[in-house]
Amino acid sequence: MENKNYIVAIDLGSGNVAVAAGTMGADGKVRVEDVEIRESKGVSRGEVKNVEQAAQSVKEAVAAIEERLGITVSEAVTGISGSHVKCAKHPYYVHVAGKDGEISEDDVRKLNDSMRNVKAPDGYTLLHIIPQLYVVDEDEEVLDPVGMFGKTLGSTFNLIVGENNITSRLTKALQKVEIKQSKLFINALATAEAVTFPDEKDLGVAVVDIGTGTTDICIYQGGIVRYLGVIPMGAEAINKDIRSYGIMERYVEELKVKYGCAVPSMVDGEKLIKVPGRTPSDHKEISFKNLASIIEARLFDLVDYITEEIKDSGYEGKLSAGIVLTGGCALLNAIKTMVEQRTGLETRIACPDIHIDEESKEKVADPRLSTVVGILVQALEAGVSASTSAAERKPRNIVKPKETVPVVEREVPERKRHVEPLEIEEPEVDDDGFFDDDSYKPKKKKKKGLFGALKDKFEKTFDFDVLDDDSTI
Repeated sequence: MENKNYIVAIDLGSGNVAVAAGTMGADGKVRVEDVEIRESKGVSRGEVKNVEQAAQSVKEAVAAIEERLGITVSEAVTGISGSHVKCAKHPYYVHVAGKDGEISEDDVRKLNDSMRNVKAPDGYTLLHIIPQLYVVDEDEEVLDPVGMFGKTLGSTFNLIVGENNITSRLTKALQKVEIKQSKLFINALATAEAVTFPDEKDLGVAVVDIGTGTTDICIYQGGIVRYLGVIPMGAEAINKDIRSYGIMERYVEELKVKYGCAVPSMVDGEKLIKVPGRTPSDHKEISFKNLASIIEARLFDLVDYITEEIKDSGYEGKLSAGIVLTGGCALLNAIKTMVEQRTGLETRIACPDIHIDEESKEKVADPRLSTVVGILVQALEAGVSASTSAAERKPRNIVKPKETVPVVEREVPERKRHVEPLEIEEPEVDDDGFFDDDSYKPKKKKKKGLFGALKDKFEKTFDFDVLDDDSTI
């Protein structure tokens, strides 16, 4: 194996941990050398709840990558999600430095750099800063103000923050398997970058990533990230409803993906699925119709929350490119049809292949990989350094801490609707004024197909019998 300096990305989710290793090609496209998906434990609704279990999940997935590539991973980039990730808007302006009032790149840089001095609320860390359109003299909104004339240059910034104690647990989980976290990305942003085309971003699009425990939403309009939200509900809610029908947990995911459908009217109501029970002689029968009805009911709730989130963002009616749907739940039969019918928005199901070279596209042809590939792409484009080596590999052990501090789980509501605004301390910048929130209001602008093949990957050692109404075993 050729000795390469790989970047390794880790997405530690509620249901799966995904690891991807890659390099930047000469053509500017990302080459994905290897990917691995394993079941994760110790994570709930995007938050690490049990550091030991989460570390074990990372260990197993990373070890598989190390074995195949013949490397030792000592550093990785990661992503974060969960309802603790919040987005707040903050307006600010600077005085134009040039005597003739011509706006330079230095003025733009000064405005953006000033936001780095913003202090997040107690207990939170500022994770990302996203400028919106620039405003010259509180009047004209432009995408690129360089070369224009004015006395002041301002913008409204989207500030994304995360709760310290939750982000630190992810770092601890990596430290236990001797991996340094070189950079932390926002899952919703990474996913959106991996699956969205430039024209969709310009027209207006909502990128919806339905994971196991959370649903991430990222809204673009005019080519700019306008809104980010996290719904503390995902595909696990569907699984719980299926289990309540008497189905054993170890069969639920395969049953849902292999035989489930998001639109009951599209299935044969006479067919039954025989699911193994606790003993060889015991089994449970469920009809295609009932299974689809269970899935549809919970998806209705989730899609309604997504619709509310779009309304709250202020971009309802401005998403000409509709919805880009990704994540593991995108593998469900007819989910595209169901989302379009429920929202009235055109929907596209996406895999993370936009920034990937041709040789790697088959490896990432799975919507469950959208986040980890997005993290990898962002890291490579940002020039993040890597630390992998082809030296002799040693067994990867979990490092036990001297003192274990128990993690107290906090109750997370099923849905957080109206979150109180974040209180942001003003940055300290010499001789510059601030806009008040009320006085600075920018104007508002307007074949067996791929997924069929992916579903086959879910077939395990358990056998389901599909029966006609009058069939016997």
